Amino acid sequence: MNVMSLGRLITGFHFTTAYVVVAMILTSDSGNGDNTTSGTEPPSSETVAVKNCPIPGTALKVAMVHVPASNGNRSFWMSQHEISWDHYDVFVYELDKPENESVDAVTRPTRPYISADRGWGHAKFPALSVSHNGAQAFCQWLTASTGTSWRLPTVDEWTYACELGEVDPEKAGEHAWLKSNAKRRTHQLASRKPDRIGLYDLHGNVAEWCRLEKGSDEFVLAGTCYLDGEIDCGKIRQPVPQWNDTDPQIPKSIWWLADAPFAGFRVVCDELPGTKTPKPNDSPGEKP
Repeated sequence: MNVMSLGRLITGFHFTTAYVVVAMILTSDSGNGDNTTSGTEPPSSETVAVKNCPIPGTALKVAMVHVPASNGNRSFWMSQHEISWDHYDVFVYELDKPENESVDAVTRPTRPYISADRGWGHAKFPALSVSHNGAQAFCQWLTASTGTSWRLPTVDEWTYACELGEVDPEKAGEHAWLKSNAKRRTHQLASRKPDRIGLYDLHGNVAEWCRLEKGSDEFVLAGTCYLDGEIDCGKIRQPVPQWNDTDPQIPKSIWWLADAPFAGFRVVCDELPGTKTPKPNDSPGEKP
């Protein structure tokens, strides 16, 4: 073999080696789905199902996550996030364009006399200081707007969804705004990681209104909020008059809780708008 042939062989070997190395790097990068700088990467579970439900008369949608049936629990749909100010403002300030008499007949909360968000953040932040009456009225508005029954979850449903999420208590700060990282305030929705079934902020941020049990007229706040030190799917707050102590109105508002900035909510439904046939193990929808 002459010198020229040997040189060509060596050059070809280096080129081939470099090509293989580059290809390996590109393949490795394209297969790496772990984004350690983002708190909102989607969960890896194949059970996650998210549907966006438009609210007629508005530009808004409600993102809904399917909570699957298991161990005797029926399936249902739960809003992926706590209800935001973006959604609640449209309802309270009548920014929608009513398309039927049912929407016009819905009683809406009085407008807050102070900045209800406390200056913590508005767009894409959870609605707070909302009473169970306000949360219920929002469900009635969604029902009238979409023709599908929306409601607050029962405590059992909320707890079941929370337990399915399987958030590791040792990694709670990655999923929730709690006492250790929240600085005594709420934060933008979905700015922490979702749980296993794709729900955001089920822990931390605001606690959430639930019906105590199906058919009951008693409501409680379920779950932890930004004031709590750890996550707890079984945590319940019973409403007390002190949650509205500083409201100067006479009589005091039934829609707003001046001293409960930790009170928010999310919604559920048994069937999404446009669907007709319930899934196996489902029961008929409950009126809001």
